[in-house]
Amino acid sequence: MGTKRSAHSVYNLAYHFVRVPKFREKMLGGEVGKGLKEIIGWICEEYEWEIEALEVMEDHVLLFISCAPRYAPARVMNIVKSLTARELFARYPDLRKVQWSGRIWADGYYVGSSGEHVTDELIQKYIRYQKAEGRGAKQLDI
Repeated sequence: MGTKRSAHSVYNLAYHFVRVPKFREKMLGGEVGKGLKEIIGWICEEYEWEIEALEVMEDHVLLFISCAPRYAPARVMNIVKSLTARELFARYPDLRKVQWSGRIWADGYYVGSSGEHVTDELIQKYIRYQKAEGRGAKQLDI
C-alpha cells in the first residue's frame, strides 16, 4: 500500500473489515467461499478499490482494502454486503435453505483502519493467520 491519487485527492487510506453471516452460520466454506472471493474481487475492481488482504472463513470474512476517501467505510460495507448477497443467492440457490430469512449477512460488522499503532503489516498478518493450519483456538492479538 502507499499514497494514491484521484482527481481531487491524495490519500493513503485502508480499512479492515470483518463481516459475519446471519446467525454466524458456517456456510462460507468450499465452493461458496471461492465464489465469494471472486465476487469481492469483481466488486473491488468495479469500484477501483485495492484488496490488500482477503480471507473467507466458514463463518466470517476478513477484508483489508484501500479505497478513495469519497467512499466512507459504511458505504463500502453496504456495497459489499448487498452485491455479495445478491450474487451468492443467484449462484448458490441452496443457500436459501441455510439462510431462510433471505438475508446472508448479520447487521453488524467490524471496521478499523491502519495507522500509527495498527500497521498495514499487522492487519495483513492477522488475516493470513486466520487460515494458518494448526492454530487451534488460539487468537492473534491486535
